[in-house]
Amino acid sequence: MGDESPSESNDRSRPKSILRFAGMGVQLAVAIGLGVMAGLQLDEWLGWAQPIGTACCALLGLSAGMYQVLKALT
Repeated sequence: MGDESPSESNDRSRPKSILRFAGMGVQLAVAIGLGVMAGLQLDEWLGWAQPIGTACCALLGLSAGMYQVLKALT
């Protein structure tokens, strides 16, 4: 254990960081997707012809997803 070279420890941490960032991407996509779905339901419920609810909820989902990603990075 004490005789590992630094490159070996970097090779072991690489999959962890890849999974971490992939998880952040999935989390962001889910937040945006949920926002779009909620916006579509809102537009349908209120009978709006223009996708105002979809746009607003998608931006809200994007904001929430970016907050989660930035929170995980710091």
